[in-house]
Amino acid sequence: MSFENLGLRPEILTGVKFQGYIEPTPIQRKAIPVIIEGRDILAGAQTGTGKTAAFTLPLLHILSTQGHRGGHRPRALVLTPTRELAAQVGKSIETYGQGLHIRSTVIFGGVGINPQIKQLRRGVHIVIGTPGRLLDLIGQKVLDLSCIEVLILDEADRMLDMGFIHDIRKIIRMVPKKRQTLFFSATYSKEIKALADTILHKPKLVEVAGQNVAAETVDQSVYLVPKSRKSELLSHLITEGDWNQVLVFTRTKHGANRLAKQLGKNGIMASAITATKARRHGRLLWRNSRPVKCAFWWQRISPLEAWISIAFRTW
Repeated sequence: MSFENLGLRPEILTGVKFQGYIEPTPIQRKAIPVIIEGRDILAGAQTGTGKTAAFTLPLLHILSTQGHRGGHRPRALVLTPTRELAAQVGKSIETYGQGLHIRSTVIFGGVGINPQIKQLRRGVHIVIGTPGRLLDLIGQKVLDLSCIEVLILDEADRMLDMGFIHDIRKIIRMVPKKRQTLFFSATYSKEIKALADTILHKPKLVEVAGQNVAAETVDQSVYLVPKSRKSELLSHLITEGDWNQVLVFTRTKHGANRLAKQLGKNGIMASAITATKARRHGRLLWRNSRPVKCAFWWQRISPLEAWISIAFRTW
């Protein structure tokens, strides 16, 4: 099956072809026709399966083919757990929506709020953002969700893990009850099912893998090693494997700093990014890097850039 068989507008297909995609991924093949039909979906898909395009492509199709009477108020809302994911979704909409005259904006905390306010006041069709900053703007009466036609929860399991459940419920109470809801989650815990049951209406279940199964694109290995030799093993794996892109999670910020120093002594350039580090420092590292598509979007700055983070969500 090709993208032409999914019922998408020609302008969207042009954007897809320009990006070099020929055949849709399994989640795209299953989700896109259901979304275009106007049905709610409960989709199980991990990072790397093409899930972002699985909802951005049909969303653009829907908004560009259906009329709107809401003036400058947004028609679609995409909730994400992190600013990185919000930016990724925003980029996808911008890339595939060229020529459709669909305006979108990305909203998240940690940056100045005034540019976001100006963007919303100009009028947008799609808002992509994290719950906290969205509620701030709603509280300032800058963001009005009364005309939302499509509500999308991306990586809902991560949002619950990060403690956003109450914020999510607040936002859901502010959108119209008559809407289309798209619910994406990599795992199905009891909490996820309970949330889905309260916001979805006769959803179509879309799965591309068994529940709570790791993505096939990720190779997993376990190394049993004494605590005192962990850094030695990591240095060995990086050097022998010629790894140019490494993301390491540690249990504490002190462990992150200590590991970065130990890797440095072994000739491996590393940067520790923790909750107490300035966000500006993290953004500078980001700007000096060239992102590529992987589990997280990072690329080396020099022979190796090891990003060590215990609080990735704070970026």
